[in-house]
Amino acid sequence: MKQEISLFFLRHNKYGAIPVIRQAPIYYYDLTIVLDGCLKYVIDGEVVSIESGDAVLFSSGMLREREEQAERADYISFNFHTETPPNLPTVIRHAVHTDVKLMIAAFDEIVKRHPTDHESITSPLLLSLLCEMERNLESSKVNQMTTVILKYLKKNLAQKITLADIGKLTFFSPVYCDTVFKKDMGTSIIDYLLQLRIAEAKNLLIEGSLPLSRIAQMTGFEDGNYFSRVFKKRTGYTPTQYKKITLNDFNKPLLATAQKKI
Repeated sequence: MKQEISLFFLRHNKYGAIPVIRQAPIYYYDLTIVLDGCLKYVIDGEVVSIESGDAVLFSSGMLREREEQAERADYISFNFHTETPPNLPTVIRHAVHTDVKLMIAAFDEIVKRHPTDHESITSPLLLSLLCEMERNLESSKVNQMTTVILKYLKKNLAQKITLADIGKLTFFSPVYCDTVFKKDMGTSIIDYLLQLRIAEAKNLLIEGSLPLSRIAQMTGFEDGNYFSRVFKKRTGYTPTQYKKITLNDFNKPLLATAQKKI
């Protein structure tokens, strides 16, 4: 991952009160690593628990909400801008390895020594942290079959894909493929495919002026009406509502968004 990163907010919450985050689109990147305890989020309408050792990476345009909770947690959050998205999933299980812990300790020390101007110093360290997390993810033990399926899904996003197609691809039964995939990815093949399609649809909605029927076709949905129903079920908004809310918030000054700190 060769890129420039601009870190504008860093906070290590060591068992302090956990602020509530109301549902709203996010217009920067937020990497939050849980060292101990649990954080409960609603991500694009889906409830997700980030446990000890896990991390969550919110990308620009995602709908983020953090629920109120009485339990305390030890977690560190980074808010940053970058033109090149990190090659990491939204939820990163088992993200905290020894090198990650050492880097977090380095962040703590730098903030301690430079409490008011640490952002420029820690931006390169954040880039190293993301690179380390990418390497850890790549070296994790994921079944080769899952890797093949992931590549196939991403390459054929606009095509009709069934479990029978996956079975033909891997030469294993569809049920076995789905079982292995769910063990590795935490969700079924079809559900993961829908996640990919909705994510791509969000990009198309924000970046261009394509009609819904064309976006539906490009993301593998049968027609515009079916696409709209699935999109609303997954995000809580119709495609038109999502685009309007997203673009309205995106046009707000960066200073205002930077104040929405965790």
